[in-house]
Amino acid sequence: MRNSKWLDRRASYLFILPSLLIIIFVYVNPMVQMFTYSMFDWSYLQRTEFVGLGNYQQLLGINHLYTTLFNNLKIIITVVPIVTLIALLFAQAIFLKIPGYKIYSFLFFLPVIIPDIVVAQILTSFLNSQGPLNQFFRAVGLDFLAVDWLGDSRFSLFSIIISLVWKNIGFALLLFLARLTTIERSIYEAAEIDGASEFQQYIYITIPMLKNIVKVYVVLQIISIMAFLFNYIYVLTDGGPGFSSTVLEYFVYLNIFKLQDMGKGAAAGVLLIVISILMISYYLFSTKRLEKRRNR
Repeated sequence: MRNSKWLDRRASYLFILPSLLIIIFVYVNPMVQMFTYSMFDWSYLQRTEFVGLGNYQQLLGINHLYTTLFNNLKIIITVVPIVTLIALLFAQAIFLKIPGYKIYSFLFFLPVIIPDIVVAQILTSFLNSQGPLNQFFRAVGLDFLAVDWLGDSRFSLFSIIISLVWKNIGFALLLFLARLTTIERSIYEAAEIDGASEFQQYIYITIPMLKNIVKVYVVLQIISIMAFLFNYIYVLTDGGPGFSSTVLEYFVYLNIFKLQDMGKGAAAGVLLIVISILMISYYLFSTKRLEKRRNR
């Protein structure tokens, strides 16, 4: 029996070994290389001398770094709650097939199937100073709203946030709808017999059932905002005006490819990974602690 269990355990390890090697090669190896690069001084992408943590010390002294970090934080604390709330409401509406649900489905799912770069290009045409949005404002006499949404430092980050909300609702809807279809209908029927209204069913049945998938979505969204905004920033605003819409990921690109400073760029990349891990860990820890308090 012991030998059989031992062989089964070894067999299970062999099955996961190919996937583990792929993960190490695709994800872990670049992280290790990035950390290694961050420990050296570079001249036009040529490694010169070992400086240890010198790049990190210089990086932390750059004021623009904190601007980019704050931009990431503003995007996360606005996009994630807004998208989650809208997706929860419309997922229930589509699931119940209320009038017009096919239109909602089309409008929200359309950005999901369009590549990010195409979405960014469409939004650039729509939001520029002579775009359809400003033309509409001028046509209805609201000239004061016809501003340079992408070229004005007051509105550039706001425009990116609105763009991300529109782009990401469809994916959240997909996740929430998939979970809704697995909820037993008998639970709702029992609630109806007990006299629960549709709103009460939504609050006390649907929301708790969606709790875990919402948690998964929030984690995925934090990762996406921290590490996958390059296409939007590059096409919509190029990080400007100034650094008003630059995020940490784009800050890495600026240092490596425009300033030719691999050391600081790699250090910023390591900082990006560490901050992402800390934010996700804090979110998971805080939600778990909140659940424990509720269960007491």
